[in-house]
Amino acid sequence: MPDSHDSKSPSGDRRLPPLPGDGSVLVTGGTGSTGRLLLRWLLEETGVRRVIAFSRDEQKHHELLQEAEFQHPALHSMVGDIRDSNRLREAMEGISLVLHTAAMKHVPIAEANPSEAYLTNVKGTVNLIRAARDAGVARVVAHSTDKAVEPECTYGATKLMMEKLLIEANQQSGEEGTQFDILRHGNLIGSRGSVIPIFMAQKSCGLLRLTAPEMTRFWITGDELVSAVHRVLIDGHGGEIFVPKLPACRLDTLAEAIAPEADIEVIGARPGEKTHEALTSPAEAPRIREFERYLVITPGLPGSKIRSDGDRVSSGFTLKSNCTRLLTCEEMRELLSSGSGALGD
Repeated sequence: MPDSHDSKSPSGDRRLPPLPGDGSVLVTGGTGSTGRLLLRWLLEETGVRRVIAFSRDEQKHHELLQEAEFQHPALHSMVGDIRDSNRLREAMEGISLVLHTAAMKHVPIAEANPSEAYLTNVKGTVNLIRAARDAGVARVVAHSTDKAVEPECTYGATKLMMEKLLIEANQQSGEEGTQFDILRHGNLIGSRGSVIPIFMAQKSCGLLRLTAPEMTRFWITGDELVSAVHRVLIDGHGGEIFVPKLPACRLDTLAEAIAPEADIEVIGARPGEKTHEALTSPAEAPRIREFERYLVITPGLPGSKIRSDGDRVSSGFTLKSNCTRLLTCEEMRELLSSGSGALGD
């Protein structure tokens, strides 16, 4: 079922909705691949008067500020870690909107260091919630992952906890407090450390190392991701999980799209990796409302408001990467081309 915004192209009018105060925005993880995309959008399309890139990596701050597109009077660089509640509170002063992308997100590293993943992804979320409430922030939109659905790895488990914490925080906020919403999506094309830049680097050697050819993954371009964040800001009711309907692709198809002449070496799945991912679980189906381009998972807590727009999905519905239409090699090549804005970040 389409809504009034579904007819717009991904790169249509994406200005911010009215926000209290001066509309200042904080982007946690602001020097990462997702953070940079959001900074670019905020600076180029929204007319925001102040945006803070909050990140713990000094070198990435330096690299960001050397680029011409980020030498903008509205952009402020702030070194800080979401594990540090005091620094996070300083960053929240005068902020109207928080876009939360900071996370420990590499699956094998999180698997080998679960306590560190907990401190960033779970404890950091608790710090974020408290700081946002204390500062009177109006809106928080946090990024989650398909790996949070029926998780089998540490990263997915910590992001599931992040979702649960934010949904509960929204209920506790009431009508006048901070509104918390979540965007759950698949792999950002070209994000640092992901398989696409790895394959592109291996292409020059003529050998691509695949974990498993039959693996399937959801993909989202930078432009689609920005539009999805905008959709949450425009249409989020609080405590909801927005899920864009994304295409999926087999890893061997991805490899062929990137390097058709290269040899393939199958190395096996890494610790914590699933063969297929899901963006929703069957348990969530009773709370899903379907629109033309996205799904909304309404809160499951007692007393939560349930939206009446959109269509219900069937009992046991799940959006799984091997049960949707898989992209062909040529389609994946086109998607790589359209999503190239994230490459090289």
